[in-house]
Amino acid sequence: MQEQFRTKNEENEHNDYILWMLIAVELFMSFSFLGYIHIEPISVTFVYIPVLVAGCILGPKESMAVGAVFGLASMWKASAFYVGAGDAVFSPIQSGNPVGSILLSVGARTLFGLAAGLLYRLAKKGRHPLPWMILVTSFGRYVHSFFVYLVMEVCFPESGFTVADTFRGVLEWETFFSLLTVNAVVLACWFFRRSAYARRLFYRIHTVDEVNTTLPHYRRRLTVMLFLVLLASFSVAMYFTNRIRTVMTEYGLNLEEKASYDVMHLQIQFLFGMIALALIVIILIIMHQKNFNYLYYEARMDGLTGLLGRQQFFQMGEKLLADAEKTPPGTGRCFFILDVDEFKKINDVYGHPAGDRVLEEVARHMKEIFEGKGILGRLGGDEFVALISNPLSKSDIETRLTRLKDGIRSIRIGEEQATCSIGVIPAEPGYTIEELYKYADRLLYEAKKKGKDQFVFGYRFEEKC
Repeated sequence: MQEQFRTKNEENEHNDYILWMLIAVELFMSFSFLGYIHIEPISVTFVYIPVLVAGCILGPKESMAVGAVFGLASMWKASAFYVGAGDAVFSPIQSGNPVGSILLSVGARTLFGLAAGLLYRLAKKGRHPLPWMILVTSFGRYVHSFFVYLVMEVCFPESGFTVADTFRGVLEWETFFSLLTVNAVVLACWFFRRSAYARRLFYRIHTVDEVNTTLPHYRRRLTVMLFLVLLASFSVAMYFTNRIRTVMTEYGLNLEEKASYDVMHLQIQFLFGMIALALIVIILIIMHQKNFNYLYYEARMDGLTGLLGRQQFFQMGEKLLADAEKTPPGTGRCFFILDVDEFKKINDVYGHPAGDRVLEEVARHMKEIFEGKGILGRLGGDEFVALISNPLSKSDIETRLTRLKDGIRSIRIGEEQATCSIGVIPAEPGYTIEELYKYADRLLYEAKKKGKDQFVFGYRFEEKC
């Protein structure tokens, strides 16, 4: 049950990691030999592969984003004086037609990303998607060529290129090598994304992300780490480029203005490549660390429900309370304790398997309503707890608790329905997690005395002391 993450929000969360990885890979390929292999007599372009991968495993919007990055990188590379006349049309600086060059570099590649995403989406709707996806992948380079030549024909007719050049070189032997390589990469990514390993990996990452969003210091530490790594990459690139200038000066090599510009241009390309490589490494490290964290915490989680166990909940609760900022009056964080009414009777009459099913359903409803808002735990038996650390208004808290109560009421056991009692208390500054638990427990029993199937809300600790 834990492994089956199906909600739209979770899918978007997973897509973010993949999208940023593909953007970084696109930049790295654009500024390294991996995107353009030139070994006489072979000259093959692979830089459009990340766009196809994005369209295949993510969707049109993501492939458009990667396509736009592809276009921006090519536009930058074409803005040097050493490029040939055929490549200069991709640069707003060199072409004499800035709007046309932007449309050619960025617009054509963005349209290529959109077309690739839509074609893959259409291919996957078929009864046998794999052959259609191979077909889309095989024609990917020609879809890219079509949009490039179309814009060149419209904006740069003097270049002599038209859409009729789309399939130029299709019978050359390196084309066959290129198609095999592109299909192997795209389909490997597609199969990996659909594999049980990837599903487990991204479920674990998503689970850790849900917990980390409740820790204010987590994002600050992550931001600092990203900044330091990027600063280190920038420092290495600047040191390297500065050494080049020093060596040239030492040997009395004084470059003219255009040559000096081209050297600087190459230095910036080197910097972009270093930053892209650093981003790839950062993303991989983050994903590995979150997977490791999940495996570490999993051993301390409740095996039946997937919620935090007693020890882990209280440890994380103390950390959350220590990091939490003061909450304005009327809105705030809260702690609640919940147990299932007549749970012993459920076990005695219907058996422990039925009781376990009820506990699993209660945990599922708690996750649906409060996941991402705080930490959830099961302390044992039918006793569930939650520390809601994301500030919510009083009415929002009551609305969510009502939804939770109604959801639990929908659980059927034989001819009966499950109900629950809840005690909820504001998590005001200055109180420990144990104190919150003690006060909420009093409110829980007050709810049971009032007839069960309800929650009792304590608005100030002093009223319950």
